[in-house]
Amino acid sequence: MSDSRLNKGALAVARWLRQDKWMSATLLAAAIAGLTLAGTGYWALWQAQTEPPDDTWAPALVAFPERRPLAEFILVDDAKRVFDLKSLQARWSFLFFGFMYCPDICPTTLYDLSKVKAALVEHGLSDKEVQFVFISVDPARDKAVQLQRYVEYFDPSFLATTGSLGQLTNLTRQLGAPFRTEPETAENVYEVTHSSAVYLVDPKGQYAGIISPPFINTDVADQFVSLYKSATSPSLALTR
Repeated sequence: MSDSRLNKGALAVARWLRQDKWMSATLLAAAIAGLTLAGTGYWALWQAQTEPPDDTWAPALVAFPERRPLAEFILVDDAKRVFDLKSLQARWSFLFFGFMYCPDICPTTLYDLSKVKAALVEHGLSDKEVQFVFISVDPARDKAVQLQRYVEYFDPSFLATTGSLGQLTNLTRQLGAPFRTEPETAENVYEVTHSSAVYLVDPKGQYAGIISPPFINTDVADQFVSLYKSATSPSLALTR
């Protein structure tokens, strides 16, 4: 990503946040920092990918040979609707856990997932086949309206959810995605330690794979399409 594109992205975030006064200056700094990381960190990563790969290269998306069914859970999405195990059925789901005031990992990963989504659209996949879900592990501060505006900035089709700490723990333990709320440094000011991975759930509600950053967006898209094709009947298979 060039410096000029990066600066335009940062300015766009600033204009958006000034118009939405519910977001504090802390989140403004977080979003700009995330875009900066998306540019500088992933530019370095792109350069590294131009070197000949070796035998130790690992795939961006690791699909499990045996999938694990998820147990029931109940969250609430950004439209205040129930989001439960049924919400993960009938299509593939990319799940990412984080919080709106996250200064780096969350905005960077959501930006990258928006690029993965765009690549999947080029492959012919739509929202009927795949959904991207941001799950806030900071329900005390992240409310439905704010969550909706936050994720829609990255992609209008992205869905955001949250829920009680008990139900969040219920789901994260099943996926191996621990989180912990750190002590306050000032009133209502604190960090939330959480997993940086993206978790893949298949249309049967089974834990099917994991994506660990940093990753190349097109690699994730290509590997997912291969997985999708292998799980789809020949009559429904996609063509590149």
